[in-house]
Amino acid sequence: MGCPSVIELEKNCVFSICTHDPDTGVLTDADAAPAYRVYEEETDPPILTGEMAKLDDDDTTGFYTESIACTAANGFEVGKSYTVYIQATVDSDTGGICYGFTITGDGTDIDNILSLLDDARSEPGDTAPPANPDAMTKLDYIYKFLRNKIEVTATKIHVYNDAGDNKDHTSTISDDGTKFTRGTFASGD
Repeated sequence: MGCPSVIELEKNCVFSICTHDPDTGVLTDADAAPAYRVYEEETDPPILTGEMAKLDDDDTTGFYTESIACTAANGFEVGKSYTVYIQATVDSDTGGICYGFTITGDGTDIDNILSLLDDARSEPGDTAPPANPDAMTKLDYIYKFLRNKIEVTATKIHVYNDAGDNKDHTSTISDDGTKFTRGTFASGD
């Protein structure tokens, strides 16, 4: 018997039960297909109802499953809790079980962000920093400028590559005694 506790919106939730003879405890097929009802939080009426189907009938006894689409079109909402109530009758005796789960947002964006944060990235090469890069490229430049060797002369700042043998980025500087000015970084020279 089971049901996932967290489902992403627009994904399917698969839940299952095993039915038993209430007198002996032996696995036994239900008198009819078990019925299910899905409730949002503690709200009546249910948002979905239906019947479960036997799975692998040739090799199992009393094993029923169902897959429901947890979509916005079916009434599911991110952040809400849902209860699946299942009722089955075996040898004229009725029993039930319920499962709870919550709906989360589409994990795609989160997975992509986590992937960007976990994956190793190479340093930017011997080029001028772009005017409007993505956030990760901006972080790459900041990290490179913090980590690598920097050389300052009276007229230039040089940021070296990881090995410290190539000037990857250069900026001109000037100081007239009143104002210090640093120009835009370009590829190294």
